[in-house]
Amino acid sequence: MRHQLQFLRVVFVAIAIFFGLTGIAAAQEITGSIVGTVKDSNGAAVAGATVRITNSDTKLVVRTVTTNDDGEFTVPLLPVAFYDITLEATGFKKHIDERVKLNVNERRSVDIALAAGNVTETVTVTSEQLQVDTQTATASNVINGAQIVELSLNNRNWAQLITLSPGVTSNVADQIYVGTTNPSSGRSNQMNFSVNGVRQSSNTYTVDGADTTDRGANLTVQTYPSVDAIREFVLLRGLYPAESGRSSGGQVNVVTKSGSSKFHGDVYEFWRNDKLNANTFFTNRNKPLGVDSNGKAIRAPLRYNNFGGTFSGPLVFPRFGEGGPSIVKGKTFFFFSEEF
Repeated sequence: MRHQLQFLRVVFVAIAIFFGLTGIAAAQEITGSIVGTVKDSNGAAVAGATVRITNSDTKLVVRTVTTNDDGEFTVPLLPVAFYDITLEATGFKKHIDERVKLNVNERRSVDIALAAGNVTETVTVTSEQLQVDTQTATASNVINGAQIVELSLNNRNWAQLITLSPGVTSNVADQIYVGTTNPSSGRSNQMNFSVNGVRQSSNTYTVDGADTTDRGANLTVQTYPSVDAIREFVLLRGLYPAESGRSSGGQVNVVTKSGSSKFHGDVYEFWRNDKLNANTFFTNRNKPLGVDSNGKAIRAPLRYNNFGGTFSGPLVFPRFGEGGPSIVKGKTFFFFSEEF
């Protein structure tokens, strides 16, 4: 009997730890919310309007809600993406806001005025890509995928772009290598960024909601997604929301890409070579590697070849049973990225 009680205690503690860790994992926010108010042309609230949220890339309807008595609606926990917002109400024209961009940790406000008319008529609006966030007091900056890919990065490490945000000071080397160890010196590859004057070890880094900070020194990162695989990342700098705990410095939240309704892919090589480099002032003066046949200081050798590629699209499944097409696609999507 005594052994059975001890066994039950162990099982109970294990279950409690499991659910406790599950709560911690769920607290890492990787989604956003769309909120709004629907009114008519006179400014009166439109209650009972149907709001349909459709992913612009996959063409899947992800959520359908109805406005309340005040004409308000809320759609929480949406993955980072572009969305088409369709509104329908009796006595009003159908309204579509196309490609509304939702960033990570964002509460996007979309206020809509419906025009009186037949529901078979449609008013289509192309959403503005930039909007002032009026829903939260959190100080943050979003670095989108286009910036990550197109801005100059001398060794394709996305962390260099953290310095684009105000209040960030950097004490890192000119090159932040990918990985926890610097291959040239063997030392740890430290992320020495200070956000608003807080210690450099007081930052938290997450990738798709998972904490990837090295909790030994709190100065290195365990996961380095390829810059071609990152959809965007956000740096929270102050007045943090409830889900951003533990660290008093910057909260860096990286979100990777996902597939769409069409197949896409690319291959690339990132190439650096000393033949393309200019010599430094001290190398020209001291000539540590000697001189070439023209009497000029030899440049330090550099060979950097980074190959990679991405591939994404819908998963294709055979249909079993009777009726419908023999091939089914467009319900599940994938994204693959690899670097060498």
